[in-house]
Amino acid sequence: MLRHSVIIADSRYECKTAPLKGDYEIILREAARIGFHYVQLTLNRADDLNFEKFSALLEQNHLAVSAIATGTAYFKDGLGLGAGDPDVRKAAVIRMKEHIDLAKKLDVACVIIGAIRGKTSDAPSKDQYFEYFDNSISELLKYAAEKRVVLILEASDREETDAYINVKETSEYIRRKNSPWLKLQLDTMHQAVENEDIPEAIRENIDILEQVDISEINRSCPGDGNIDFGTIIKTLEQENYDRYLTYEFSAGETCNTAEKVFKYIAELA
Repeated sequence: MLRHSVIIADSRYECKTAPLKGDYEIILREAARIGFHYVQLTLNRADDLNFEKFSALLEQNHLAVSAIATGTAYFKDGLGLGAGDPDVRKAAVIRMKEHIDLAKKLDVACVIIGAIRGKTSDAPSKDQYFEYFDNSISELLKYAAEKRVVLILEASDREETDAYINVKETSEYIRRKNSPWLKLQLDTMHQAVENEDIPEAIRENIDILEQVDISEINRSCPGDGNIDFGTIIKTLEQENYDRYLTYEFSAGETCNTAEKVFKYIAELA
């Protein structure tokens, strides 16, 4: 059974792709009312979260955190796991370890390696970038294994980075690391930008697939564009996928609400 999760963000972070934004007390209640059982957090620093208060709200609404998004560290603080500057790289690893600690406290949460990977231009050369990135991942995997927290590497696209921008190279890297604590994240927007066969990517990587984000190619709501979500949902069900299906889209005035998208996806199942 799919685990439906919705991205949430409070007023401290500008997150255009969170369907539910605002005060945690209000949006967690709304997520539960719609029918979600999981939410994904957007954080810069782990200690930005009032853990005790947030945990109480989760319990009240019978919710759990599916994952922690970490990209704000790159966009706001310039921290990248493949940076040429060793101090920047070290700070990025420390920031990720803090998120891993928080994920451990949140019990089932994964930690996402998205924008915090940076770009190859962050290092003196591409070869150095990939070496630095790999060293950072190796250190983080050792820490994640100790905490029993899953890291998920997102297959991105050329408009956001030039490192691990398609499913093939991303999944091959994950398999080379050969760790149960490193899994794959797909995103229908990224894979559509790269003109990838999403159902085929699911079938070929079901053994390492931990999360699938859904939106149209311009981050609009599923169902508002040309991506074939019916086939995607059918493929996930045929492959007995039982991990996270995460709702990530811009909830503008002309866009369906999180509730309408939730119902739309339910009708496809």
